[in-house]
Amino acid sequence: MEKAEFHCRRALELDSDLAEGHVASAFLLWGPSKNFRHLEAIAELKLALALQNNQPHAYNRLGTILAHIGLLDHARAMYQRGRPFHPRKAVSHSIVQVYVWNLEYDLAREEIQAWRAENPGNKYPVYYAPQLAMMTGDWKEARILLDEAVQLLPEEPLIVSLQGVFYASTGKGGKALDCLTQACASPKSFGHAHHSYYQFACILALLERREAAFEWLERSVGNGFACWPFFLKDP
Repeated sequence: MEKAEFHCRRALELDSDLAEGHVASAFLLWGPSKNFRHLEAIAELKLALALQNNQPHAYNRLGTILAHIGLLDHARAMYQRGRPFHPRKAVSHSIVQVYVWNLEYDLAREEIQAWRAENPGNKYPVYYAPQLAMMTGDWKEARILLDEAVQLLPEEPLIVSLQGVFYASTGKGGKALDCLTQACASPKSFGHAHHSYYQFACILALLERREAAFEWLERSVGNGFACWPFFLKDP
């Protein structure tokens, strides 16, 4: 991170109008090391696009940040605006976040299937697929997809905590808490910890440990995931 910050700062010292430098700055600002400073990151991305409006990475990052803070319609618009500059004129698969968190199940399912077909080794659709099955109450499909995810990523806290949500939802409270403990003990993840924190909150809420659930929900929000429209509707 120190090297990344040095080179980003140096690039902008050499050319303050370097659009890619401002995109890099936004990636650094909206991440764990800076505690997801979304307002500053959004400002950097808007400046980058004002300087050079054909950067799909900038639109896609804007979409992701806006989705995380609950501005789902604005996020969708940013993903769509990046489409003309994609080599295949395709919308970023990351738009699946908008579909899932807005409970647009059919669109989410189509996007996950397309993502897995295009890139079978990508970890994100492996995570979103069982989550979607659980949200729609398809517990048999969720079990199959979770087993597959656990085989591929046995120590991944995003998957382990999602497995805990499954157990809590199906009356296996002991196993759910075991998953929470295991996920808490795992320091490495392919995704941001705020999603695991939210799933810890879900586990505890389902087990009627409401005070602890709210503590984890607040931790999720304080660490970059404040998608209140999703929190209010998540089944």
